[in-house]
Amino acid sequence: MRQQSKESIVILFVVGALVLNYPFLDLFDRAWLPFGIPLLYLYLYLIWLAIIALLVAIVERSEIHAPERPAPPLESAS
Repeated sequence: MRQQSKESIVILFVVGALVLNYPFLDLFDRAWLPFGIPLLYLYLYLIWLAIIALLVAIVERSEIHAPERPAPPLESAS
């Protein structure tokens, strides 16, 4: 795994911890029911989904692929 990917994962963790903590949770603790779901629950599940999707994107982008070996030259039939 590349160093940049490790840094991105740490940043994602810190941002995730911040958005799942008190000040943001209090902003979404309202009686409004979009789609019949309490706003706080909707916020929690959408943030959770976003964190997982970003983590998957970071890990897939960070995979180091081995270089492909070039094909051997074709011999011409004489």
